[in-house]
Amino acid sequence: MTQGVLLLQHDWVDAWDDELERMNDRKSGRPFKFPESLIRFAEMLKTVFRLPLRQLEGFLQALACFIEFEVPDYTTLWHRECQSQVHLPAVDRCGSGWTLAVDSTGIKVSDRGEWMREKWHVHRGWIKVHMCVEVDTGAIVGLVVSDEKARDSKFLPILVEQASSLLPGRIARVMADGGYDTYDNFDYLAGRGIEPVIKMRSNASTKRHGHSSARPKAVRERNDLGEEEWKIRNGYNKRWKVETMFSAIKRKMGEAVRSKRPDLALKQAERMVVQYSILKEATC
Repeated sequence: MTQGVLLLQHDWVDAWDDELERMNDRKSGRPFKFPESLIRFAEMLKTVFRLPLRQLEGFLQALACFIEFEVPDYTTLWHRECQSQVHLPAVDRCGSGWTLAVDSTGIKVSDRGEWMREKWHVHRGWIKVHMCVEVDTGAIVGLVVSDEKARDSKFLPILVEQASSLLPGRIARVMADGGYDTYDNFDYLAGRGIEPVIKMRSNASTKRHGHSSARPKAVRERNDLGEEEWKIRNGYNKRWKVETMFSAIKRKMGEAVRSKRPDLALKQAERMVVQYSILKEATC
């Protein structure tokens, strides 16, 4: 039988009083009773082990038998979870000339009723996770969550801006599939001095149409080299890093969210990616 060890960091217990004092300083209304670090710890357990709130409360009560701390009830955990914000960790590596891979994937709203969905063609919708991965380190450096109707292309500048704040040094190139092939994206990357490696349509125009010459120049380069040679020369195959990250997140965190409220469902999908990124960085 294979055995494992579960290691839980509980530094928040020692800093409980100091953190609460900072959180309640100049706060209007009812003061916080539980520190934010405890809530983040509980969110990590809930996301990684896919625990319902009542089971999460029971887990914390069992843990409190070994580490003395006051356990919030499941209602408090839900309210604090709705208020909390999650952020991707910064990349703690020196470097420059980073290469980013951008793509999106779908997260199911619920795993329940799959037979009904297929039998009666019930449409429950999807949550789209737009993500940016640095191909050499595999670090997640950009994340936006939206509904299924949002177009992928408009999120590329947002993801690159997030990556700029998390990566030390210059971003050299951005790789993306044909869903990001727009004049605006080429103009944005050219304005930042970033080389675009975006798959263009086979009949892409070489005219500017009121935009900069970035996209026409890339189209002419692709046409001169040919599709396959263009991919090889620009290392387009490295875009698989973001696809691999999507697969790893779904295998570890699940392929569906539990929340029924649309806003909380989006937040839960975002938390799945952030928690995976934190766990991944901790094991590197």
